[in-house]
Amino acid sequence: MARSDRSGPRVLLGAALVLALAACAPMPPATPDRPSSAPSVKSSALVLVDVDGSGMALRGRLVDPRTLIDVAGKPVLSFGHNYTAVTAPDGRTLAAVLWPGGSANRGGVLHVFDLASWTDRATAVTFDDHVSQLFFAPDGRQLYWVRPGPMAGEPMMNPDPGVYRYDLASDSQSRVAELPAAFLPLSAALAGERLAIVGWTTGGKIGPSRNTEVYVVDLRGGTVVKRELAGVRAGQVQDLAAFDDVRNVMPAVAWDLPRSRAFVVDAEQDRVAIVDLASATVRGPTAIRPRRSLVDRILDLISTPAAAKAQASTQRVAVVSADGRRLYVSGLRIDLPSADREGNVTPLDLLAVDTMDLAEIGRMDVAGTDLALTHDGQRLLIL
Repeated sequence: MARSDRSGPRVLLGAALVLALAACAPMPPATPDRPSSAPSVKSSALVLVDVDGSGMALRGRLVDPRTLIDVAGKPVLSFGHNYTAVTAPDGRTLAAVLWPGGSANRGGVLHVFDLASWTDRATAVTFDDHVSQLFFAPDGRQLYWVRPGPMAGEPMMNPDPGVYRYDLASDSQSRVAELPAAFLPLSAALAGERLAIVGWTTGGKIGPSRNTEVYVVDLRGGTVVKRELAGVRAGQVQDLAAFDDVRNVMPAVAWDLPRSRAFVVDAEQDRVAIVDLASATVRGPTAIRPRRSLVDRILDLISTPAAAKAQASTQRVAVVSADGRRLYVSGLRIDLPSADREGNVTPLDLLAVDTMDLAEIGRMDVAGTDLALTHDGQRLLIL
């Protein structure tokens, strides 16, 4: 069966995106009697990525974060048709995979940008499929990513799936650990010397259930521990109510890296599994049980309706509070009774869950496809 559930950018985004902060000396505040001029590279600057004049490619520019004026003397650099990027912990290096076209995500090349000098170096590392996340090691000397396996019908594409490392000093690539060819990553996070990956196995006969899987990779030794979250569905599953008998199910994943753990929430049932990344152990899945007392305050919630997709789907998203004490979960269910009818969108309630005992401490009739908390943890934005 074709791996139609593989995700990744397929169209060029028209909106300007602020990509990274070049960390140098702080920029002095502008005074009323001396208007700020174009900043030098010695001051703080933003990398602004927007669409070029042709409308067919992306470009990156160094700009003043206060005025968005270009930094004097710095060139405009190409960011291809679409990209995935990450900034090093010290803010001086940007790594990005740039793809020349968006139809198949072939021909991607890893680039390393020096943000202080604003120079671009193309490496010999190439990508013929989409990679959604890159991770810098804490010291900024190595870069990691997860390479998915080949799609059905294209066995020569990505023949060696796994976790890969790129060493910036030696300009060399190596595979740290092997992953199954049929494993499709949904989300990943770096916790110290361990990379945790949440996803599912594709292919085979579509049945009523397909369990979420977690791989915890020791980046130093290359060992891999697999944990299966029985009862937390993911990927393509059977749904006889859908016009093509198939539903795409995407669980919510929230990373609580200060406490080295991940929360994985079932898309349709109020069940949550907690993965301890340090020990590679799993608690649950456990049903979120009701609690009589309600959460004191959840402020400024904004909901945006989702457009109907070409296939029935259920998706949840989640985020953990900075103190690790609360888990917020929301999502949408889309039903397609037939191919020629509009989908019915059913919001899944916003839940607030106590992470200590997995008790429900609040529920609101509002939903969306993304969640974000303010830095002070006092407001939650739902999109």
